[in-house]
Amino acid sequence: MAKTHSFAILAPVPEMHLLSAMETITQLERELGNEAVKTAFGSMDFELFRKVDELRGDKSVEVLIYASHSDTDQPLDSEVSWKALYIGHVNSRNGRYPGNARFRPPSTASDKPTWASFWEVQDLKPLTSPKKIGSLKGLGKKSYYNPRFIPERPLLIEYP
Repeated sequence: MAKTHSFAILAPVPEMHLLSAMETITQLERELGNEAVKTAFGSMDFELFRKVDELRGDKSVEVLIYASHSDTDQPLDSEVSWKALYIGHVNSRNGRYPGNARFRPPSTASDKPTWASFWEVQDLKPLTSPKKIGSLKGLGKKSYYNPRFIPERPLLIEYP
């Protein structure tokens, strides 16, 4: 799947879910071989993901991920430390992921079923060197984010 360069997504995901997802991805890659492995994260921002799907057409979208709720010390200037490719979203079924549960990080098993939709990504991995959020700009915005800005929900940004 080709990747769009028109925009990207900046999203916060709790660090424990990112680490849990990596363990699952490794296991699924062994089981499924060449089949594409995806991970699904919950969100209440179903309107944003509908807009993303309209804008992207049949292309994937780069996602820069801020590891929120980290147990490690965070730098003073916020950074994205993970990336992935957004491949689509699905509406929840009674707040739960309607797809195969093995595509959800195991750490989310105790989450209350309250999500409106689930956004799916492939190629989830940590960045070799973190990227400062202050070097990113919201889609259609004139100025860059404040260096100490911490995203609280997914946002559309200019392609970095």
